[in-house]
Amino acid sequence: MACDQREGVRMISFSVAFDPNKGIGIKGALPWHLKDELKIFKRNTMYKNILMGQTTFDGLPRKLADRYITVASIDPNYHPEEAEVTNDLKGFLEEHEDDETEYIICGGASIFNQAYPYAKKAYVSFVKEEYEVDTWFNVFEMEDWDIVLEEDHPDFVYRELVRKSEK
Repeated sequence: MACDQREGVRMISFSVAFDPNKGIGIKGALPWHLKDELKIFKRNTMYKNILMGQTTFDGLPRKLADRYITVASIDPNYHPEEAEVTNDLKGFLEEHEDDETEYIICGGASIFNQAYPYAKKAYVSFVKEEYEVDTWFNVFEMEDWDIVLEEDHPDFVYRELVRKSEK
């Protein structure tokens, strides 16, 4: 499977959509269905390395094609056919922090919150409407980031961000 191997890209990043209260999910699923937001996610992750937690991976309605997927799991016996597995998230993040390729964190909440200090770039969709949620991206703070791209959509504002210390 092809992966993003662009020269000079060395980072952990994340791709997330959340509502005004930083809500990201309910009962293991997205609380919204925004076609344009899903298109942006696909554009940003296609042919790239992505990392997600086991619950998020197992909850996917279908395999994410054309991406190299690593699943973070605490279960040493977890071995899905479609993905690599790491049983040490912190070790994985530290090992790949300065790799020659970008690793995009794609959820869930625990993975986002643990990986946040390592992230140097973010692809964020700020959903305009509040939704009923049971899962949040609590540690995200906009003041940690500079906006490098912004697109206004009817249901969300998409921003590409870089960590302020990285400029």
